Amino acid sequence: MRIPLAALLMVALPVLAAEPVPLYCARSAGDYPDAAIELNERGAHVVNVTFVGYRPTRSRADWSLRDCLFTATKLDGTRDIEAHVWYRERAADARPQPLEPELSYKAVSRRVVNR
Repeated sequence: MRIPLAALLMVALPVLAAEPVPLYCARSAGDYPDAAIELNERGAHVVNVTFVGYRPTRSRADWSLRDCLFTATKLDGTRDIEAHVWYRERAADARPQPLEPELSYKAVSRRVVNR
């Protein structure tokens, strides 16, 4: 008997909440960000998309957030999801800088909106 992946994830969500889950999204030729979702037991989930050593244009950042939100909804589209985009230099001690836009997925309407 095969158990659907979504069912397994729903059972595992409380366990996964402690660590960000990598999202394999927003991939394009040559450059792609690190992306992960923090699954929260209460409140909105949080997606962080970080470009390392490559500062994206606003349109590239927007596309990346939307693609990663779409991927995140496959894990749990029943909860709101906040999405943030960041840039940081390649140095290990570099601090991430927030970029725009910031988007949210609203589970009730199943829509992505600007924050």
